[in-house]
Amino acid sequence: MNNSVTSSVEALDNLSITWERLIPNRMGNDSASRKILELHIGRYEAASRYVLGKKVLDIASGTGYGSQMLRFAGASSVVGVDISLETVEYAKKHYQAPEIEFICANAEQFECLEPFDVVVSFETIEHLKNPTNFLKQIRKFLAPNGVFIISVPLGETRHFDPYHLHAFTQDEILNLLEKTGFYVDNYRCDQCFLTRSELLYWRKLYPESSPSFWELLFTRRGWHIMHDLFIQGGFDVPQLLVTAYKIRE
Repeated sequence: MNNSVTSSVEALDNLSITWERLIPNRMGNDSASRKILELHIGRYEAASRYVLGKKVLDIASGTGYGSQMLRFAGASSVVGVDISLETVEYAKKHYQAPEIEFICANAEQFECLEPFDVVVSFETIEHLKNPTNFLKQIRKFLAPNGVFIISVPLGETRHFDPYHLHAFTQDEILNLLEKTGFYVDNYRCDQCFLTRSELLYWRKLYPESSPSFWELLFTRRGWHIMHDLFIQGGFDVPQLLVTAYKIRE
């Protein structure tokens, strides 16, 4: 193996853990890591109840562990889509297998030729320029009576995750799903509060997931983070998980 190939392989295995990218087998045993991982794994466990014998699309699949969970739960096939090339390459290396495929594509521009029985999309629409168009596109991807399982952080999160473009309430998400052609079957809100001490320790473990000290002190985003840390005592990040069905036209 030449040096460039070796370097590429090593780079894949040294992907940084961030708010946007979890790598379960490299997560620490600190309480913040356990809370965040439990939240993410729990969503895929909930989705696993719907996938037996089904064709599944996992939009914003990240490092691929969730797509593998869906396949192991009995999905006939799983396609994972993520916008990050290095993350998709990591998923291919560690999780690609017969009937699991990973594709690098923008969630708002992805196209598919055949319908899926189940689509899952966790923590995605808050990143998108046009969430309404995205949900309409998801509806087109689904077979008749197809299932859509979506999670969204509730409340203001744009200060601690600068990649978030929108903040949603529970009612806004439920109304948006109904507006775009879905029947909401059930939903739950998973609570997650990360304390100041947990977040400071997380910063030490995963520095690339945190703003710089300059940003904390001299930007509006930083002031908001400091308010949450020292006035509120941490970050409150409840997550809405919704199961909806495509309404037949």
